[in-house]
Amino acid sequence: MSPTATPSDRPAARRGARPTWVWAPRWLALTHRYLGVALGGLMLVWCLSGMVMLFVPYPSVSADERAAALPRIDWSHCCALEAAAASDAPVRSAEVEQLAETPVLRLSLEGGERRTVELTSGHSIEHVDARTAQAVAAAWGRPVVAVPVVRDQWTVSGEFNRARPFWRVRMADPAKTDIYVSQVTGEVVQRTTATGRALNWIGAVPHWLYPTLLRQNVKLWTQVVIWTSLAGTFLTLCGLYLGVLAWGRARDGKISPFRGLMAWHHLFGLAAGLLTLTWVASGLFSVNPWGFLESPGDDARSRLAGSAPRFADVAAGLGAAQASVPAVAQLKLAAFDGRPYLMAGDLRLDGAGQARPLTPADLKAAGSRLGAVAEQGMIASEDAYYFRHHEPVTLPAWRVVLSDGRRYYLDPRSGGLLAGLDGPARGFRWLHQGLHRLDIVPGLRRGPVWAAATLTLLAAVTAGVAIGVWLGVRRIGHDLSQFRRRSSSP
Repeated sequence: MSPTATPSDRPAARRGARPTWVWAPRWLALTHRYLGVALGGLMLVWCLSGMVMLFVPYPSVSADERAAALPRIDWSHCCALEAAAASDAPVRSAEVEQLAETPVLRLSLEGGERRTVELTSGHSIEHVDARTAQAVAAAWGRPVVAVPVVRDQWTVSGEFNRARPFWRVRMADPAKTDIYVSQVTGEVVQRTTATGRALNWIGAVPHWLYPTLLRQNVKLWTQVVIWTSLAGTFLTLCGLYLGVLAWGRARDGKISPFRGLMAWHHLFGLAAGLLTLTWVASGLFSVNPWGFLESPGDDARSRLAGSAPRFADVAAGLGAAQASVPAVAQLKLAAFDGRPYLMAGDLRLDGAGQARPLTPADLKAAGSRLGAVAEQGMIASEDAYYFRHHEPVTLPAWRVVLSDGRRYYLDPRSGGLLAGLDGPARGFRWLHQGLHRLDIVPGLRRGPVWAAATLTLLAAVTAGVAIGVWLGVRRIGHDLSQFRRRSSSP
């Protein structure tokens, strides 16, 4: 919204009026113009890609989707549990499931050691080969070929580091589905389709500045996001300031002193400027710049689980479960208050393989282990801090609110921690999620009404940014032409 626009865009001259370029600092107008040209294209990409992201999430495979695709455990080839652990070490996590034709036990021991054990022999699996990966992927369709991958566009983030490298298995289906199977554990960790990949290249990838070349360098990517977001925030603040000043100079009942495209940029900038500022600033908060919303460590998960069970106790529970749940696809350790329970789907088993569902009294005692409780109880619907957007949530859930404001949500089936929010996390929920997704109004966190409203607002912001970029480019072209004429004149 530069007051030093081309002559056709300047306010009409009035007798006795001061020249229109006097009322704002020239350096600020020039800064807004040239920074707008430099950054406006990126902000335009953010707006357009944000429209795509309203409807197209980034590819992922949820734990429930992965579990649903697992075959039943073949107990006839199980279980050589006595050789599964080198010592009777404390166990942090354990799960039994089928890996192609072989039942396996995946262990995470205290101290960070992880291993995948073949239960027919008790030997550790060091590498999952291509044939096995294709057999695993067969639960999702008909595999064609497996290609080794360490990192690509859809596995670039740090959450995949534990499972690297992968087999990317192409499926023989019209969607051209790719299933990613970890070469370390044999788990399916990612699924993409041709349509999803294409739409994310115009959605999440440019919106998050997520191309592999940049995103694989976490420190560099974080700094790029921080400084481009800061520059975008400054650009928007400049535009708002200049726009308000210009609005105050309008005469003869007009709402803008400008004409042509400059007037449209002025009006769209004023109408959507605060919204633009909200989105750019909340995007900055998404990467928690300089630890602004950093949460300290929280041992809530371990307080709920209690002391880690010994491997011998876990092995005894797994052995008992063979008889009680012969037709199950997955068994997972769900330690609770120092005792090794197992989850077979929604069924909770004790060490003897007997069903032991949690009671409200058990959950209440678990909540008390988290701190001084102000309120706790079962919730059957979402609340302001625990809700679904693109990601599913488990309901019902046991909600625990502590006297210091911390909130925890427990799975009433297993007693495990579903979500936890301390002060910084609650701030992140409002300063990033609330402002960026515009889900601060209860009942308008998703759905067609939310999508239509957000799309309309994004369109207004996009129009203001696009007109500003065009005006800036046109003005720079005009300046360069004048410079060339002056340089060539005798």
